[in-house]
Amino acid sequence: MPTETAPQAAQASAEYEFGPFRLDAGRRALYKGAEFVQLTPKAAEMLVLLVEEAGRVVTKEQILERAWPGVVVEEGTIANNVSALRKILDPAFGGDGPIATVARRGYRFTAPVRPVTGGAPAEVLAAPGTARITDRDTILLGEIENKTGDPVFDGTLKQALLLHLAQSPFLQLLADRRVRNALQVMERPMDTPVVGDVALEICQRTGAAAAITGTIHALGDDYLIGIVAVDGNNGDVLVTEQARAHGKGEVLKALDGAALNLRAKLGESLASVKRFSVAFDEVATSSLEALKAYTIGRREWNERGDTAAIPHQQRAIELDPNFASAHSALAIALGNMGEHARAQEHIKKGYALRDRVGQRESNRIVATYHHLITGDLHKSLDSLDVWAKNYPRDGVPHLNSGSHCMTLGQWEKALAMTERAMHAENSIITHSNHAIILMALGRYDDARRTIEAPLARGVDSYYLRLDAYQEAFLRGDDEAMRRHYDMVMGRQGEEDFLIASQAETEAYFGRLDRARELTERAAESALRAGTSETSATWLAVAAVREVETGFSERAMALGDRALNRSSGIYVRSIAGYALARAGDRTVADQIMRDLDRDRPHDTIVQRYWLPSMRAAQALYAGDWQAAVRALEQAESLELGLTVPLEGGLAIPAYLRGLAYAQGGKRDLAAREFAKIEARPGVVKNFVIHPQAVKARAAALGA
Repeated sequence: MPTETAPQAAQASAEYEFGPFRLDAGRRALYKGAEFVQLTPKAAEMLVLLVEEAGRVVTKEQILERAWPGVVVEEGTIANNVSALRKILDPAFGGDGPIATVARRGYRFTAPVRPVTGGAPAEVLAAPGTARITDRDTILLGEIENKTGDPVFDGTLKQALLLHLAQSPFLQLLADRRVRNALQVMERPMDTPVVGDVALEICQRTGAAAAITGTIHALGDDYLIGIVAVDGNNGDVLVTEQARAHGKGEVLKALDGAALNLRAKLGESLASVKRFSVAFDEVATSSLEALKAYTIGRREWNERGDTAAIPHQQRAIELDPNFASAHSALAIALGNMGEHARAQEHIKKGYALRDRVGQRESNRIVATYHHLITGDLHKSLDSLDVWAKNYPRDGVPHLNSGSHCMTLGQWEKALAMTERAMHAENSIITHSNHAIILMALGRYDDARRTIEAPLARGVDSYYLRLDAYQEAFLRGDDEAMRRHYDMVMGRQGEEDFLIASQAETEAYFGRLDRARELTERAAESALRAGTSETSATWLAVAAVREVETGFSERAMALGDRALNRSSGIYVRSIAGYALARAGDRTVADQIMRDLDRDRPHDTIVQRYWLPSMRAAQALYAGDWQAAVRALEQAESLELGLTVPLEGGLAIPAYLRGLAYAQGGKRDLAAREFAKIEARPGVVKNFVIHPQAVKARAAALGA
């Protein structure tokens, strides 16, 4: 959009493109593609004026001076000509035409306009600051409306623009969650297109400084992309950008160039635009079909969670095996579902492609790589810290840092990081993590409110139902537990989490036969869903439960079944511990050697599971002092979250208590068991909690 009116001589020879139209201002001629569109002379003059002043209000006085200089005309003459223009232009814009009426002032041309010089689109890069956007503002990214009739563009260009703009540390986009909340308050369906008045109202409700929307039109074999940013307060056009692609294969490249210009026009420094601007086919994909699948996957993840998103991300990777962001998204979803071996496969591929993505996505991939592949949580935290410094208003690095702090047992720090993340992106996972932390800190009422808020909005996820089930367990609400349990039954790939948790509840109250039945159901349900590692996890956790309640042979049988079903890190760790406790030294020793070799830098393997296995073997051999020494490394994180579960097993503290009891150090034993008894919000319904309560009473009563 021009920043000031061009001199008349320059205007006379100018040409402009908007949507599928080209306007030859010198000849006052309008074309749609190669077809000439007949206009009356006055309508043509008015259109030239409106296009030249695109984005600004053109008063009736300006129109009269330009089209009827020195002539007195009837009041309805301007309106009649505007109506004639709208009949010609509006159908090409899906009925939401480019000429807007500004009450009591005049008219504004709202479509993105691109000057054309020498028959080719001009490369326009505005100076920073022209749009009055600052690095403290939030911007709504609305729809890029598909006017081509080709479904491959449905939602796809919005996702492409999102991936490009996500590289910018200057632009902060309004979170999807806040858009959905605004639509709900407005009593609009969640799939309402965010354009026009809807976009403006969302801006006004959320405080977004601007809204970015656009269109794509087909013009023969070419495609015209228009992007417009409007003021979030009054709808005034701030900037426009238009690009033309010669064929479908060039659309993403054209959009990429338009996005670069848009960022500069919105006020981002040219140095920042240059630094944070990996080309789209490198930061994402050159395949529209792969991007379409990725777009659907992201939408499904937002609305329905990991299970729904996974097949679409898999499809995106089938279409473009080098789509790094799809590998990263799939790895995270699989990890959330407990399929860590499959997640590792994809994050390795994403890591190998990390030089092909922008800095934000590279930080994400590196952090996830150290989380899932090396297991070094401190290196992962370092990468997340760099991410947070480069993109200070992004909530994801704080959310993921909080998640690591949960695993490390740093619950207060986890709370601070997660609540900081909630200010930027209050997603299902953010709510779930927040609830888990609040329960760990004993703030059950606050946890319940955190869980109920998204459920009350109609947002449902097995994460939230599992959290709600466990919170209800902590306050002894059997009816609420049953309600949340029932809500997830029949949902393949999700129900097994609730069934497994109900198995733990049964064992907690001594109903071991019922617990065993439910464990088998959970494992079979996960297997039917194609999540064999998760299935093996339920068997491994049950093996721990059996050995801690005195059924060593059952524990060994379950441990062997788990290991035969999956070789995932967490399966080997949990089953290996159960076998070490049960006295199967041969298999336990082999697992310990393999884990030490395969995961030399894994924080949890090296400082939680291997010390616990060594301590378990020492206890079995009657060497309580060796057990205590082995557990020294684990003390700082022994009350953290036990991945991949949503509670902490507190195994090192429990073993230390048993070791002291074995050595006759009853006061010390009681102290260790008291750690567990005092943290029901960490251990929740796992059988170690009632076992620790009994053991403490025995130690104090002796």
